Amino acid sequence: MSETLAQSLPAGRGANRERILRAALDVISTSGVDKVTHRAVASLACVSPGTTTYHFDSRETLVREAFGLYISDYEKALVETLTQHPVKAREDFIGFLGGMTTLTPDGGGLAAIEYEMILFAARDAQMKMRVAAWSRTLESWLSDPLEQLGAQRPLEAARMLVAVCRGSEFEVMSRGQGLSREQFAGRVNALLDAVLV
Repeated sequence: MSETLAQSLPAGRGANRERILRAALDVISTSGVDKVTHRAVASLACVSPGTTTYHFDSRETLVREAFGLYISDYEKALVETLTQHPVKAREDFIGFLGGMTTLTPDGGGLAAIEYEMILFAARDAQMKMRVAAWSRTLESWLSDPLEQLGAQRPLEAARMLVAVCRGSEFEVMSRGQGLSREQFAGRVNALLDAVLV
């Protein structure tokens, strides 16, 4: 986000607040939650540190609300994508999941935000339920098409597909090596072979 932050900054009422939240997400994606400070975020958002403390009384509130914005953006994008391009066939699953899974080490910004969010929620009671609901969002969207394709336990199949995506991302991020689309498609196909009758 850092390259296009200035281009994507909102204008008008509430603009500073959203600018601050997006800057916090940028810090999280590049450096992790531990590097989120009012001063660091203010610098990136091109606002004064006083503006960040005006909108967010604590660092934890800033981080929580930044993750809340990420969840909102994620859910909107998911609904829009799956409404415009419904997942109906095996190839749709492979294409959709391959498009939303980080398969290269240099593309890990969004994955880093998600993993930081999961770790933060494990220590923060206020975020725990929200992140749990967020993690079920994709599973629920995938379970209906899986049922139509013949999965006997569609929700469990959806959970396994999401686990393959997360595991693949973790592998890419931890090893620093990319995963080809063909390798990823092979994993998804093997799982679909096991769950579809």
